[in-house]
Amino acid sequence: MNEERLRSLLCSAFPKPEGDKPSLDLWPSIVHRINAPAAWSWIDTSVAIGVAAGVAIALAILPKALLLLAYHL
Repeated sequence: MNEERLRSLLCSAFPKPEGDKPSLDLWPSIVHRINAPAAWSWIDTSVAIGVAAGVAIALAILPKALLLLAYHL
């Protein structure tokens, strides 16, 4: 396979785009997402509640673990 044949195959497989510019300007949506306030999703909230509940249960079962927890804080 020579270089000209390879070039023709690539040009037929990947046609040139019709326009030089994208159909939509993405910068305004990026600025909007940057300026939007941060919010917790339901996954974040459920993980935080689960960790807090796990720590509370562990401290209820093992009260001496409170000293270990206080030492690391």
